[in-house]
Amino acid sequence: MPYDHENPASESTPSKIKEALLTLLIGKDIRHITSKEIAEHASVSRGTLYFHYEDKFDIFEEIVEEQKEGVRKAIFDSLKGMDHINLQDMNLKVLPVLSYVAEHTPFFLNMMERNKMPYVNFHAFFIQVFNKEIMLTPMKENISDTLKDMYVHYRTLYTYAFILFWFKEGMQPSPERVSQQYWELVSQKRYYWIFGLPVQSDEREVRIDRRVIRTRQALQEAMLQLIIEKKEYSAVTISDITRRSDMRRATFYDHYSSKEDLLKAITHGFCSDLIGILTIEGRTEKVTIEQSEAILVQLFTYLTEHTSIVHFISGNYGIPDPIPEIVNVLSTFYLKQQIEIHAGKEMYAYYVSGLIVGLIVYRLQEGKEYTPRFLAKEFIQFLDLKKYKINLL
Repeated sequence: MPYDHENPASESTPSKIKEALLTLLIGKDIRHITSKEIAEHASVSRGTLYFHYEDKFDIFEEIVEEQKEGVRKAIFDSLKGMDHINLQDMNLKVLPVLSYVAEHTPFFLNMMERNKMPYVNFHAFFIQVFNKEIMLTPMKENISDTLKDMYVHYRTLYTYAFILFWFKEGMQPSPERVSQQYWELVSQKRYYWIFGLPVQSDEREVRIDRRVIRTRQALQEAMLQLIIEKKEYSAVTISDITRRSDMRRATFYDHYSSKEDLLKAITHGFCSDLIGILTIEGRTEKVTIEQSEAILVQLFTYLTEHTSIVHFISGNYGIPDPIPEIVNVLSTFYLKQQIEIHAGKEMYAYYVSGLIVGLIVYRLQEGKEYTPRFLAKEFIQFLDLKKYKINLL
């Protein structure tokens, strides 16, 4: 915990207010938390609360900014005096980010919770943490701005993936143990890990009528178009969707229980397309560099030609962040692969899923100006770490 619970009198008033809000957020949506509750929990008057903050959202915004700075400081402090990272000797026993998360669990548990407000876009959070200054600490490698931009997204997403992995494990493995697994994983990382063999679905395959497929596609396309036009997810109604797709409301409810259910279907459809592109025949370790590049060209071309849910990640569309769901779906695909990973398949699955999403987000943001072929070549070199030595913290 980030605060001194044994001696609350030693805490500053703003600290007590922020701790109170974090504690309340564990069990409640911020929309259902009142200023009176926060003040009572912090043992201060509402007048005192309003002296320091405009409202509860102002309190939370300050918490977020403090946590960003805290992660940055944790990384710098842990690497002080080091000029390299030795994967064999593991001279850094605990990943600084994971250590920081362990000490500030309430905030990060709230950040990962996607079923209640406030939504914290962890991608934007870690993008600001892993800026170009900090990401190469302590190794000052001379790499291009293109690779730096790519690496920021890559690192952001696999950092999220490790935190998600640890939380899903109930935080039972110690930060030291998870860090050790991480070192083992990255020391044996291979570019062909991003590909997989066909897997059997857990659900019985059901033949779907083509009319049903067309109806669902029309509803999904309508929602995507409306989000782009209105620039606000909450402003899109089911009536809007049915009018745009020329469907009856009853037809909508024949296929989806809610707008959120439709959004989830769009996300899963996107994941299915990704998995289809990354699925190969034969042994993955036999995939050549040239074949890998060709598959990645398909991936980048797909992103260029299709308006998918990830296009809204960085925009101000008010969409509940789809990345957690994408990582979860992709990790299920990688968990089913027949591959021996000493560090553990679960960590491998989350790691690879995170780096794939990081690559996709990079393509949709800074990487838009480059051709699919250029990015495919750069990323394969980057994955195998033969061309560039980069600090993997």
